[in-house]
Amino acid sequence: MSRIRVMHVIRPSAGGIKNHLLTLIEHSDQKKFEHMVVCPAGEMAKAFTGAGITTYEIPLRGEISPAFELSAIKMLVWLFRTNRVDISHCHGSKAGLVGRLAARLAGVPAVVMTVHNSILHDHFPPWKKLMYSQFEGFLAGFTHRIITVSQALGCEIISRERISPEKVVTIYNGISPEQFCLGADREYLQKTTGIPAGVRIVGTVARLAPQKGVINFIRAAAELSAGSHGLAFLVVGEGPLRAILEREAGARKLTGKLFFAGDRQDVRKIVPCLDVFVLASLTEGLPLTVLEAMACRRPVVASRVGGIPEIITDGVSGLLVDPGDVTALVSAVRRLLNDEGMSRRMGNEGHNRVMQLFTARKMARDTEEIYAQLICGTFGDKQCALEGGN
Repeated sequence: MSRIRVMHVIRPSAGGIKNHLLTLIEHSDQKKFEHMVVCPAGEMAKAFTGAGITTYEIPLRGEISPAFELSAIKMLVWLFRTNRVDISHCHGSKAGLVGRLAARLAGVPAVVMTVHNSILHDHFPPWKKLMYSQFEGFLAGFTHRIITVSQALGCEIISRERISPEKVVTIYNGISPEQFCLGADREYLQKTTGIPAGVRIVGTVARLAPQKGVINFIRAAAELSAGSHGLAFLVVGEGPLRAILEREAGARKLTGKLFFAGDRQDVRKIVPCLDVFVLASLTEGLPLTVLEAMACRRPVVASRVGGIPEIITDGVSGLLVDPGDVTALVSAVRRLLNDEGMSRRMGNEGHNRVMQLFTARKMARDTEEIYAQLICGTFGDKQCALEGGN
């Protein structure tokens, strides 16, 4: 039996979605599935080709641009037909727009969409939310399965877009925990970030964009540093708000106390060195960074948004705070810094939870089960052997 040909279409992404797809393909059953990726040119394409994945580049941008959308759709139709694709799997709203339209035009037998996060932030005007929801509902009409990375996100799109619940399934993001079970090399961290020796470190790993709430992390850092000596704060990530956040840190007299590390490829070596990991997001899907910190047995403080409460049991495997509540954020971090026993217990509980529910292998097997169900329904019983071993 020939392998099932899956073509992934992914929007521009510097972090989470790209890493999700790399992990998914890496842990896939290569004997049953042949994976290809379509993505924008540049660093993202290099990451996939560097992993040995057949990769095609198309002019896919983050913002809406009809000329580029039309060009991307035409190229995708050609790629789908030329490669005789069995399953089109789109990742992110922009990829879902062009990828699903192209799959429809090309006659791809099975169409899958993964929703990684909500794009309807509070600053969207009502008319834009309505237009987006209606168009997503239209696209869902020829999408066979919609995967959401959290149950909260699944409930949101079912309600907002009036999609049949039978089409929506939750598959949690997964990581390879063993890659994050490294010892804490404080000397390496000091050399690569400038953080002085002998301090405790509170850190975050996030894209420097409004929805990640990094400005609230900085405000919390200012309060924490005012009442305590021997504390340093680390921000790992890059994004459009970096200059604004650096000015905020300077205005709050955090120079020499808060360090911006930029975009790093060695996060798995940095996170084990943190005494407390913080994610102050205002909106989320199911963040990989929280899973990575928990895999490292790091105690976590995170916002009670999106799928985060599905990862963290408050008071057991971490501490949850309301988004935007800097006072609560300060209090939660202080509790963990002042109680080593609590920090250790929550770190261990978090690690165990990741091992049970959020591994890359589980994510890949659950996704392949969806593929198998669709292929059986499309091609008949002769393909149902795919279900064996999933």
